[in-house]
Amino acid sequence: MLDCGGVTALRLRPTGSERDLLDLEPGVHPILPSMLDARQSSVEPVGHVYVDSRGVWLQVGDGVRGVYVNGRPIRRMAMLRAGDSIFMAGVECVLIGRRPESGGEDSAPRSDVHAVLRAIAGRHHGRCFPLERECVLGRAPDCEIPIDDEAIGAREVSLRVTAKGVRATSVTPSAPVWVNGHALGTGLLVPGDQLVVAGQHRFVVEAARASSVVEPERERRPSGRAPSPPKLRRAARRLPWLIVAAVMLAGALSLLLLYGAG
Repeated sequence: MLDCGGVTALRLRPTGSERDLLDLEPGVHPILPSMLDARQSSVEPVGHVYVDSRGVWLQVGDGVRGVYVNGRPIRRMAMLRAGDSIFMAGVECVLIGRRPESGGEDSAPRSDVHAVLRAIAGRHHGRCFPLERECVLGRAPDCEIPIDDEAIGAREVSLRVTAKGVRATSVTPSAPVWVNGHALGTGLLVPGDQLVVAGQHRFVVEAARASSVVEPERERRPSGRAPSPPKLRRAARRLPWLIVAAVMLAGALSLLLLYGAG
């Protein structure tokens, strides 16, 4: 679930440009071809972007082809997240999201915080990499997250879990590294942030709730009514009446058999 108050930070921007096409506030936003390319005069929207508390969705217009999200063709609808690459009407755009906080150095790595880096595109698609200690993403085979791609440096990104999030540092910027559409130097990643390396290797930060967090108990208020008796006590109070009913039924059957036989 997204907080609608935070969704307004999302913006749709052509790749390599500083001009935003749309500020994605909660609501429905049509995408016209002229917004993507001034030379196009069609008034039929390429698609619509829907923003609500559930997230951000792209719905492709009827009969529109050639729409891709992170290289995947979209026929009808796709869910979007910050950092996604969207190709429409011959123009590539990126969904700009939260810029990671740079901040100062954090405390020592936390071993009680459970975070993973889940690959959503690229050669490791579908895999999860636990961030249990300081991890390095790169081409070197001894990296905790190895990627066999000549476009990536031997040690490209360092990842370290802290109390505030996952601190990511671009070690040897051989390939472009982005977080939510922003170039990465050093930043603090939080659950939901998307890390993109060399344009095609995409990862999302996921973290479980800390085990030390305990849900507060709901306050119990007196209702003014006496507590109901336990089930066993109610059953015990019904038992004598059941015995009496059984005796009366047995007596009636005995009389019926006696007089019926006579």
